[in-house]
Amino acid sequence: MSLQVNDRMLWPKGRRKAFTLSYDDGVTQDIKLIDILNKYGVKATFNLNAGLFGHKNTVSAGKKEVPHIKLGRDEITAIYKGHEIAVHGQYHKCMVGMDIARCVDEILECRKELERLEGKPVTGFAYAFGAYDEVVIKALEACGISYARTIVSTHKFDLPKNFLTWHPTCHHDDEKIYDLADEFLSDGLYFSFSTPAKLFYVWGHSYEFDQNENWDHIERLISKIAGRDDVWYATNIEIRDYVEAYRRLVYSADGEIVHNPSAVSVYLGGTFTKDFIEVLPGQSKKLLEPINM
Repeated sequence: MSLQVNDRMLWPKGRRKAFTLSYDDGVTQDIKLIDILNKYGVKATFNLNAGLFGHKNTVSAGKKEVPHIKLGRDEITAIYKGHEIAVHGQYHKCMVGMDIARCVDEILECRKELERLEGKPVTGFAYAFGAYDEVVIKALEACGISYARTIVSTHKFDLPKNFLTWHPTCHHDDEKIYDLADEFLSDGLYFSFSTPAKLFYVWGHSYEFDQNENWDHIERLISKIAGRDDVWYATNIEIRDYVEAYRRLVYSADGEIVHNPSAVSVYLGGTFTKDFIEVLPGQSKKLLEPINM
């Protein structure tokens, strides 16, 4: 016999699936990508280099050389409206091996400039080149960064244990991406010790669609996943803030009552039941009855 307590995190409205995207560099191809995302009602996070606004170059990695033109400072707010912008380093430097002072400068100057544009705190981050070490992580903490995305594919739908080393599910050109999408959309049991709720996290660079001549690929993926009532379409920071609200919950000693000290409603249920409860901000509430297995 095993007593299964129904205190597992579910996504808002009791959903068991969440989808998020992350795109780097803040280049002109983001405009076309955002048009696709907006068409299907899907949100994404875009990671920008504030010190390189308006910088013009090309990139040749991939099938062919294509423009790599950074959007201008005055374009940012309008183009990324409805999506999240996050820090990608002031000058897209690889910070591995740097002392902490230089790391802080690369992170904080970018954060401050993005916050001046947004008029609100910007605490998301993506590692340039996916590179980091312990010093870089300490610098992120010192700069008030709340999450940082790597480029390590998990091919899973689990939540990160540490948001400062947040590994995505896969890159958009991953050969397994459509198999992963099918698994994600499936209503079959997803087993995890922490939560039955799945998170599908895709990342990339929008200029890669020009290089590979496969804009139809990303539209096919988005159209496949979009428009479903059972999926929460969220930015990276929305995912992080919701999970942190869940992790801040306080339980009574007998495990029957939960208190939510955060400003975010949190939904709780179990692996083996479709029922769930909503715990409002500041509310104490009785959990669903445990299930004997």
